[in-house]
Amino acid sequence: MGGMCLDAWVGLLREEAGREPGLVGVGERLAGRVVEPGSLRPYLHFSRGGYTRNLVYRDARLEVLINCWDSGAVSPVHDHDGQECWFSIQSGTFVLENYALLSGGLGPGPARLGPPVVVGPVGAGHVDFRCPEAPIHRVMVRQGPAISLHVYAGPVERCLVYDVRRQRCTARQLRYHSIFGRPLSRMDALPPVTRG
Repeated sequence: MGGMCLDAWVGLLREEAGREPGLVGVGERLAGRVVEPGSLRPYLHFSRGGYTRNLVYRDARLEVLINCWDSGAVSPVHDHDGQECWFSIQSGTFVLENYALLSGGLGPGPARLGPPVVVGPVGAGHVDFRCPEAPIHRVMVRQGPAISLHVYAGPVERCLVYDVRRQRCTARQLRYHSIFGRPLSRMDALPPVTRG
């Protein structure tokens, strides 16, 4: 299923985020769906060997990103700063590793994680949900280039990154590669962004 353009999806998400209790049911609506590929074009900025975070929409209740992944790209093991997150694969094949937090890890410092629960390989239409009770995962591209759509129940400006071997985590400030389709240079300041 699919065919809805990205702007229409964002409009529906904005309506949902404005209601109480908020973004309930987003995962069910995204499952099996792929956004109309042509509507993603302004946000498709790839980086050799890695991945980019491209801002589509952001306000106090909602953040929508398109991530573009090169073949073999791997995220760090990370959380989502207490926010709910829906990760919808638009193209490519991914393997996901989900981790349970055994001790520490609620702020920078010691952190012990359980062994990863591996999901995949999974492809277009698969939706992964991260919540405050199970926020930690790593994303790996099995076959790319790949594109993923990310919906957060509030902006995520920082996260914790976990070093599984050393049993520690550190805080990381997150950056965008592009905002509303406009690529940023490394020197651009990234002020709080609202659109719509």
